[in-house]
Amino acid sequence: MLLNVVLGLLATTAALAAPTKRDATSDLITKLGQTNGAVARNQILAQGGNASFAFDFANPPPNAVISSPAGKLVTASGQTFPALTGFPISLAIVTVEPCGLVLPHIHPRAEEFAFVTEGHLFTQFLAETGAALVSNDLQKYGGTMFPRGSIHLEYNPECTRASFVAAFNDNDPGVSFVAPGLFSLEDQLVIATLGEDAVVSGKDLESIRQAIPLGLATSVEYCLKKCNIKPHPKRSLAEVFAQ
Repeated sequence: MLLNVVLGLLATTAALAAPTKRDATSDLITKLGQTNGAVARNQILAQGGNASFAFDFANPPPNAVISSPAGKLVTASGQTFPALTGFPISLAIVTVEPCGLVLPHIHPRAEEFAFVTEGHLFTQFLAETGAALVSNDLQKYGGTMFPRGSIHLEYNPECTRASFVAAFNDNDPGVSFVAPGLFSLEDQLVIATLGEDAVVSGKDLESIRQAIPLGLATSVEYCLKKCNIKPHPKRSLAEVFAQ
């Protein structure tokens, strides 16, 4: 299932923040983090030659890549590109397959600017409770911004691939997916949030948790039908509630 694939990918993402396997790159990142001053960090990086200051998105290091059937993410950050150590920036190139959806999420430590480089994307964000819901259809070379901490998503409604660049004003913007985050809380509190037993009961929660995808998903039904795409295996709420 896509869920299992993306769970593994997110586990990899978590590992990037605190790598346990020591290698030359992680040792260099540690050394740079312990070094005071931009000039000193520059001199350390320069020991590896000019290539230490370049990042190739076409041929990125393995730890910079997350992929699933619904899309691909390549990120240049302090964890994948040591030259960014000490700088408040990071950047990702995201490929979204036909009908692909980057599920609602937040970045707790950064604003994001999204710039479409291929195809068509529908975006939404909600900055906070009481704010206006902002929706945009972005064609190639269109862009939009997502405030720090806002709930937002990117969706490819077409039968062809889309891609966009996501720029952040933090070396480690972080990510938190909304639905899995809600359902990770204590059972009775989740039930109360959703309208109590009239909507969902305790016995349903685990089934729902297992059915929620993370990250990228291809499951918007009308788009799948339009594009004649077979959906990834999933359970409907009707099936869950019938148990």
